[in-house]
Amino acid sequence: SDPFKPFIQLMPDKLRKSAFLTPLQKYDISQLKLVAIITLPEGSVALVEDQQGKGYFLKRGTAIGRRDGKVKAIHKDRVIIEEAYSDILGQAKVNEISLYLHRPAEEGGET
Repeated sequence: SDPFKPFIQLMPDKLRKSAFLTPLQKYDISQLKLVAIITLPEGSVALVEDQQGKGYFLKRGTAIGRRDGKVKAIHKDRVIIEEAYSDILGQAKVNEISLYLHRPAEEGGET
């Protein structure tokens, strides 16, 4: 029998879920900055940074964000993330969020 089973059953659902989250799933997507996209033959990889400047690599299918988001696609200038949610009628909907590559600001020009 599993010695951890009673402990897991005693943990509240929310705690149990957060115990298995990756660091990327603990952030709101708006807190992450897309800093680089690397195009590889086997598929592009994106690099995002959190507010402390810690970097994380994303590829297609990577879980990201607090609302069960997944990386849907990586383009040369942006990453598309899909979040599934239920609307007020309980219908399953998908929210698409694009993270755009932050380019260094042009000299003298405001972005």
